[in-house]
Amino acid sequence: MYQIQQIPVPNYGTRGNHKPIAIVNHITVGSKQSVINTFKNPANAVSSNFLVCRDGSIIQFVDIRNRAHANGYVRSPKSPLVQQMGNVNANYYTVSIEHEGYEVRDKQTGELLEYHGVKGELTEEQYQATLWLHKYIQTEVERIYKVRIPLNSHQVIAHHQVDSQKGTCPGVNFPWNRLYADLARIDNMTLEEYEEEVLYKRTARGLSADAYAFLNRMYDLEEKAQGSKYEAEAKRKILLMSPVMGQLGLAADPTVENILQRIKEIEKAAITDGKWQQEGLRKLSIAVAHAKNAGLIP
Repeated sequence: MYQIQQIPVPNYGTRGNHKPIAIVNHITVGSKQSVINTFKNPANAVSSNFLVCRDGSIIQFVDIRNRAHANGYVRSPKSPLVQQMGNVNANYYTVSIEHEGYEVRDKQTGELLEYHGVKGELTEEQYQATLWLHKYIQTEVERIYKVRIPLNSHQVIAHHQVDSQKGTCPGVNFPWNRLYADLARIDNMTLEEYEEEVLYKRTARGLSADAYAFLNRMYDLEEKAQGSKYEAEAKRKILLMSPVMGQLGLAADPTVENILQRIKEIEKAAITDGKWQQEGLRKLSIAVAHAKNAGLIP
């Protein structure tokens, strides 16, 4: 399903008598290469078990059997599990996942030149990869330690729940609702069963059911937005698609009219044989995923 690139780093330790019982999610303020450079430098003494990159690739820096140096101090933890563990270094009993998210600023003026997912906005490729990685970690921990990590909000947590001084890491826009809903659905599947489902959904046939529901929803909202008593609410819901329209190729401002027009263009490309069909299907899958996360479709 996913090939995990192995880049061993010197910054790690043993787990001692502890076993992994939780997964901690992080976001990076740096690109994939800067993360690699930082983790490979012994002077920095930092690392994570995994990194999920914005293109959906996955890197493993520290074996699950070992303790990465990702979580830092336990300070006023918000996680009940971490509270129960007291002053034990959380790295001993967690597996850590970093997500590539970075910004580029002018070194002299500090002006923001590029902005990516620093606040937790994952690309669709990145989201699907981290969903699979959570399931993979659960499977590997159970295989190695005979311990099962339930994929729920008690044992899949954020860095700031370990250390309250870490702001909102992995970011205020990290897709927790969508992630917990998907993890709950796949929790009791085997990794093989889950991968079969993913492969099916990647086909045009698997996509079409969700895509059909999404397109019908947008056409229904379009109709209601044209002078009915539901006009204001319909327009509000259409505008929920705004954050993803850049990924869907909309160059203009994401107005109600522009959003609907772009979605129709993507639909046409997806259902018409030709060189744009696969790109239309890809963009439609991004739109469907965002609509689910926004609560527009089940």
